Amino acid sequence: MSLLSPRLRSTSAILVAFAVPLGVYLASLRGDVSFWDTADLQTVPYILGIPYPTGFPGYVLAGWLWSHVFAVGSVAWRLNVLDAVASAGTAAAVAALLISLGAATAIAFGAALAYALAAVPWTHATYVDVHTIGFCAVAWAAVYAVRWSNTASWFDAIACAVATAAALVIDNSTVLALPGLAFMFFARRPPLWRALALAAGATLAVLAVYAYLPLRSAAVTAARVDPTLTLGLGPGRPFWDDGHPATWAGFTRVVTGSDFAPHEALAAMFSPVGIRGLTDDFAPRAAHDLGELLLWLALLGALLLWWRLPVVLAGGMLLGVLPVLFAAAYPVESEATRYYLAAYFVLAAAAGYGVAVLDAGMHGVQRYAMLVVIGIAWAVLLGNDFAAGANLFAQPALRDGRDWIDRVIETTPPRAIVVAPWNYATTLAYGAYVLHALGNRIVLTAGAHQYQGRYRTWLTQRPIVVVSDDPERFRGFHVRELDDGSPHLYALR
Repeated sequence: MSLLSPRLRSTSAILVAFAVPLGVYLASLRGDVSFWDTADLQTVPYILGIPYPTGFPGYVLAGWLWSHVFAVGSVAWRLNVLDAVASAGTAAAVAALLISLGAATAIAFGAALAYALAAVPWTHATYVDVHTIGFCAVAWAAVYAVRWSNTASWFDAIACAVATAAALVIDNSTVLALPGLAFMFFARRPPLWRALALAAGATLAVLAVYAYLPLRSAAVTAARVDPTLTLGLGPGRPFWDDGHPATWAGFTRVVTGSDFAPHEALAAMFSPVGIRGLTDDFAPRAAHDLGELLLWLALLGALLLWWRLPVVLAGGMLLGVLPVLFAAAYPVESEATRYYLAAYFVLAAAAGYGVAVLDAGMHGVQRYAMLVVIGIAWAVLLGNDFAAGANLFAQPALRDGRDWIDRVIETTPPRAIVVAPWNYATTLAYGAYVLHALGNRIVLTAGAHQYQGRYRTWLTQRPIVVVSDDPERFRGFHVRELDDGSPHLYALR
C-alpha cells in the first residue's frame, strides 16, 4: 500500500514529468547568443524593446522580468533557460492531462517523457522560441479545460481562461488553439453570466498587455533611444521599436504580421497545399519521432475518447491539426516544425490514454504481458530519441554568435555604421544593447544596397561597413573587404 495520498502521487508525477525533461534540456541548451529571430528574442526583452511581428508583448514583459531576476549566466542563456522551463512545463501538462483523465501516474509520466524527448519538442526546447513558450500556456489551458469538463470546479474554469489569455499575449498565433480549447471547455456548459464575465476579464487582460506595444513605442521614440534615429531615419527600426506600433497603422501591422500575409495562409489551410503538408510532411516526421506503436496507441486512445468523451476528442483534434495546416499553407515560415508541438502533445496524450484504458481493462498475466511489451517499446523509443538528439549535447559549447560579435569589433572602425541583414544584425544588436560591447557603432538592419543613396551623406559623419553573404559591388565608392571571413565585411569610402 502506498504511503502517499492519490493527490500527492499525482502532484509528484507531474513534478517529475517536469524535472526530468528540464534536466535533459538544460544539458543540451544553447550556451550563448545565436542568430536570426533567436537573437532578437534574446535581445529585445532585456532592453524592453519591440520584437519582430507579431510583437509578443507577454513574452517581452516576462522575459524582461526573468532575465533581470534570474541573473545567472549570459542574458542569452537565461532566456534560453526560460524556453527550456516552458518546454518542460508542456511535458508536465501531458502528465497532468492524463492524470485528470484517470491514467495511472506511471503511464502519465511515460507519455510525458515520450513527448518531451521527441525530436521536435526537444530541439525547440534548447533555444528561446516564443512559440514554444506560448504553447506551454495552451497546454495548461487544455488541462484545465478538461478538468473543468470533468469536475465543474470554477477554479479550473478560471485557470483555463488565465492560461488562454497568457498564451495569446505571449504569441498571438496561439489563436489557432482557440477552437480546440473551446470544444474542450464547453464539453460542460458553464453558467452564462459567469462565462461572460470570465471571457470579458480575459479579453481586458489581453488588451492591457498589448497596450505595452504602443506605449513603449511612443516612449522610446520620444526619448530617441534608438541610435538609428541619428542617421535621419524615421522610427520603426528593429530592436527598440520594430514597426513603430505607436501609430495605429504600425500597431496593426505588427500585431497581425500583415507584411507576411498570414491571412492568405489562414484562407489556404484546408486547400490541397495544407492537406499535403499534413500528410506528406507532418505525418512521416511524427511517425519517425514518436514511433509507429505510439501512433497506433494514439489511434486506440482516440477511438476510446470518441466513445467516452467525444467533445474532448474533437477539441484535441482541432488543437493538434489546425496549426499543422496553417504551417503548411504559410510559405514564409522557415521553421514549420514549431507548429507541430500541439499535434505531438495531442498524440502523446491520446497514446497515454489508450495505454491507461488497456491497463484498466486487463488483469493478471495479460495485463503484465501488455505492459512489458509497451514498456520495451517505450524504452526503445527513448533510446532512439537520445541517439538522434546526441548532437544537441554539443550546443552548450557553441560560441558562433559571440565569435561574430568579436569579429565585427576587431575588424570595423569604432564609430562605424554597420549595415547588416536581419540574420546577422540581430546578433550584433545583442552585442550593442545587451553586452554594450560595440562602443559607438550603430547597427542598421538592412540589405547591402537598401540605403546606398544615403551612404555619401553618412560617410561625412561616420565610417560605413556593409555585411553581406554574397560578393558585392558599390558603384561610386571605394570598397575594401576587411578580412577573408564569412559573411563578407566591406568598408566603404
